[in-house]
Amino acid sequence: MTEIGYITGISGEYALVKFKRKSGCGDNCATCKSSCGAKEGVSVEVKNILNGKVGDKVKVSIEEKFLNKMIALVYVFPLIMMIIGIGVGLKIFKDIGYSNYELFSFLLGMVFLIISYGVLNIVNKKKVKNKEIILEMIDIIND
Repeated sequence: MTEIGYITGISGEYALVKFKRKSGCGDNCATCKSSCGAKEGVSVEVKNILNGKVGDKVKVSIEEKFLNKMIALVYVFPLIMMIIGIGVGLKIFKDIGYSNYELFSFLLGMVFLIISYGVLNIVNKKKVKNKEIILEMIDIIND
């Protein structure tokens, strides 16, 4: 998958590239009443292998397999954790004899969901620290 962004800063061998955030309104924000934050953009560090300079328009690539793995991790893992929490809660609270076992099970599911986000945060920090996120600057675009 490739995206086009602008270099906003250089730090050693890395360039800070800002990408326009995709919006649900089809990037026609002038007609959209939603305040989705699409105008703000997203900035990431990319190894500056093409010696780009601040203001250059660049094409950046991310490996599709890695992207799909991260999407699955971010969306599927919390859902699975919540379902496990609800299932475990139903079994435990029903066996104990609570009359509101469904409510307690739901709350346990929410606790598992929160724990999953904590785990994802730790995994993300580890991947960023180890530079495992593979973004590659593949072209400088001259308009």
